[in-house]
Amino acid sequence: MNKNRSAFKYMIRRTVLGSASALGLVVMMGCSSMTEPSAEQILGYQPEVREIAPAKRQVNDISSRVLDWMGVEGTVSEPAAGVRACDAVDPKLTKYYVVSHPWSIYDLRKGTFEQAMQNLRVQLPKHGWEITKDGPMKSRDKDPQIVAVDRKSHHTLTVEWLSNRAGSLKDMIGVDVDSRCYRAPEGTDIYKEK
Repeated sequence: MNKNRSAFKYMIRRTVLGSASALGLVVMMGCSSMTEPSAEQILGYQPEVREIAPAKRQVNDISSRVLDWMGVEGTVSEPAAGVRACDAVDPKLTKYYVVSHPWSIYDLRKGTFEQAMQNLRVQLPKHGWEITKDGPMKSRDKDPQIVAVDRKSHHTLTVEWLSNRAGSLKDMIGVDVDSRCYRAPEGTDIYKEK
């Protein structure tokens, strides 16, 4: 009986010590994996350090070229490119930012919306843009949509011909040009430069 009792105590002590070692290993490993991933790990690329003003100018220039490539004339919405948060890594907009320029063209005086979309299908690839989607939007109205990316600058472009608008709303083409996430230079107050 004593022999069995001693063997039992030894087995329990060994199990407890083994469990404690395993627990220590899990805690140590858990701590190392609890460090936050870097922006590069989250985004899949290293965000370029870039001043805000030139990044906004570049997006405005792209928008201007897109309008030219459409080959139509009409009323264009006024706002210029602005800064928004790079939500994946910095939703509070402290270090990282994206430049975005949503705009639209409506009340055409020359050309048609259909022509504008067709012109983009031809012009975008000629100017280094890859069309990644050309088809109906995922909406009730299934309006035409073109999505493209410039593989060199990594800007993205979404163009939507809103042709089935409710009530007295007129047809228009909505355009959105977006940059990748950039890192603002040290000491930049992003809110002041938005």
